[in-house]
Amino acid sequence: MKKYAIVSLGCSKNLVDSEVFANIIEQEKYTLTENLEEAEVIIINTCGFILDAKEESIETILEAAEHKKTGKCRKLIVTGCLVKRYFQNIKETIPEIDNLIELKDFDNFAKIFKTKPTSDRKLLTLPHFAYLRVSDGCNNHCSYCAIPSIRGELTSVPIEKLVKEARSLANKGVKELILTAQDTANYGVDIYGEPRLSQLLKELHKIENLDWIRILYLHPAHITSEIIDTIASSPKICKYFEIPIQHINNEIMQSMNRKVTKERVKEIITEIRTKMPEAIIRTTLITGYPGESEDKYIELRDFIQEMKFERLGVFSYSREEDTPAFGLTEQITAKIAETRKEEIMTLQQNISEDFLAGLIGKKIKVIIDRIGEEEEFPFEGRSYFDAPEIDGTVFIEKGDAEIGEIVIVKITDSWEYDLVGRIERG
Repeated sequence: MKKYAIVSLGCSKNLVDSEVFANIIEQEKYTLTENLEEAEVIIINTCGFILDAKEESIETILEAAEHKKTGKCRKLIVTGCLVKRYFQNIKETIPEIDNLIELKDFDNFAKIFKTKPTSDRKLLTLPHFAYLRVSDGCNNHCSYCAIPSIRGELTSVPIEKLVKEARSLANKGVKELILTAQDTANYGVDIYGEPRLSQLLKELHKIENLDWIRILYLHPAHITSEIIDTIASSPKICKYFEIPIQHINNEIMQSMNRKVTKERVKEIITEIRTKMPEAIIRTTLITGYPGESEDKYIELRDFIQEMKFERLGVFSYSREEDTPAFGLTEQITAKIAETRKEEIMTLQQNISEDFLAGLIGKKIKVIIDRIGEEEEFPFEGRSYFDAPEIDGTVFIEKGDAEIGEIVIVKITDSWEYDLVGRIERG
């Protein structure tokens, strides 16, 4: 039996590409293994977004290269965003790589295995949830971000094609559909001349077998009352808003080219929480961006304390070549950026702890992901405000369920980022 392994690094958008690669190789009777030592073919789909991601990609490639010496691996294939950015450099410095495949070059990948290219996917997620990439690329050109130079301008998928794909996924047993893109709120503007996320959501909501629809990457500059109202009025759409604000000081946001102000961000948060008191807002931040003085950092920290985002992640600024911010003069030291990041994460831990403690005794919907790893928790799942691989876990201490089932769970305990509860029936 021929076996292959695929390591997909970075974001969920990249994972969708990995699923296409996996489907192509399986046409040639290869079977997926998670054990790199067993694999005859190893595929690395890299991330090249920031320094940490680039370093992880290189380390993963080098680890896979070792398996060519010690394991069964006969072919090492590398693709993804890092290859797009540094093709020639990688080719020259890592000779163990057999094939470098340009980003999303499914045709040349298929030629390696003498098979036909396809856009179909083999799901690499748990079978009851899947990502639906509604667009690729980005028109925002944030000054710190290399994505437009890697993945190009915004390219949306037509509504009818997305609905067809979503329906197919639902027929395969997918209960939770997760919309992903570089900027989901701006979906469709390149095709239709105006954003059409609300229309897409209404069409997806009609698919019978889908139970949850989750939306990632809502850029605050493109969030409208129409989008908020559509989510509020659609029972299947999780009241979960991932809104990456990155910063809150107006001068910093202008330098970042975020096309939004502190005042507008506050308006969005107020509107969401007024219309949906149960809504959970997740955001991401960047500390140490050039020009982030102590006062501007304190403004950001105070805003986090005031808004009390239920979910929050922080990155320290990564100075990326080929971005406008690379040449800015007021660079902040990596040490200061990291210290600020850690301070905000400590603050957020307390906010998260308080929020989750407030759920004890309440009942929430939870999708069951897997059998528990510890005997005291027979199942593990996620609430409507927990995205896979990003947010927390709900540990089930009592009750029975099927994997992929959405159940009512009464919360009995809470930790910094996770919950404990028991399934309630009837």
